[in-house]
Amino acid sequence: MSRFVLPFVAGVVFASPIALAQTDQRLTLKPWPADAFIETNDRILYQAEADVRGENANAQVFWWDSEGRWRFDKSSETSPALGYHWLTMSFDTNSRVLPDHLDEISLALGFHLGEVSGGTVSLVGGAGYASNNPFADTNGIFGVGHVQWQKPLSAEDSIIVSVDYNGNSSFLPDVPLPGVEFVHRTKPFSFGVGFPQTWIQWEVLPKLTIDASYDVPLTANAVVAYHFTEQWSVFGGYAHFFNGFFLDDAPKTDRLFYEMNRVETGVRFQGTIWGMYADAALTVGYAFEQNFYRGFDARQLDSFSSISDEPYIGLVLIGRF
Repeated sequence: MSRFVLPFVAGVVFASPIALAQTDQRLTLKPWPADAFIETNDRILYQAEADVRGENANAQVFWWDSEGRWRFDKSSETSPALGYHWLTMSFDTNSRVLPDHLDEISLALGFHLGEVSGGTVSLVGGAGYASNNPFADTNGIFGVGHVQWQKPLSAEDSIIVSVDYNGNSSFLPDVPLPGVEFVHRTKPFSFGVGFPQTWIQWEVLPKLTIDASYDVPLTANAVVAYHFTEQWSVFGGYAHFFNGFFLDDAPKTDRLFYEMNRVETGVRFQGTIWGMYADAALTVGYAFEQNFYRGFDARQLDSFSSISDEPYIGLVLIGRF
């Protein structure tokens, strides 16, 4: 039960898409920065050596989450766009039950189809692979597909209705799910409330910002940042990671899930160096409640292992070209 409560509270209390999530519906819905062809977001962390509970074994987690998107025409908000997501984790473990590594790779194309009933219809379609043994078993292949209708209600507000499918979702991966979201975009306060995503982006004070999101059922991020200057800021944050992976030579109904909670702090630079945009952050944090489950989806899982709480160092690189 605790794995549901903590991310839900974080999402509601802070409730903007911190991660780009570029193979889901945000590929066509998230506004582009002016004059940008490409956006990338890389998050890397390296943990101290952990104990595998219940075994005389250890593990050391290396985690790299990379995602991005590329649009074909930077002068058009409705330009077709290509998105990617690559997540890789190495556990460097001598455990009898933990995997050596886990990987998820996906690629999707998003494009706008036109207007219907005063709203814009867009489509995202693609495929991916998630497994403990990349490209070794066809069971690891999954599809992604999203159909969205976005209608402006005013200069600041809009409503989004969607049908969303992710064959590697941690919740009902075999069923296309309906989605709805009310979006308000202004300065200093923007938010989206709905299913499966809720987010908020708030400039509380001229130098203090909150940026957070919650995706049903178990993914949450929240960052509070203080900006000393236009380029430099310090921040603190919380994240709940929960992801499923197909297992080599196992049925698709029996997946492995890895859960990790994190709290961290760091320093970030955003600005121009030698005429190029740069956005980078160094972080130190603490990973806790790192659990492994087996099952079909988040509704019914069996815990089979966990590793100890450990500190980590991290790096975040955000590119814009």
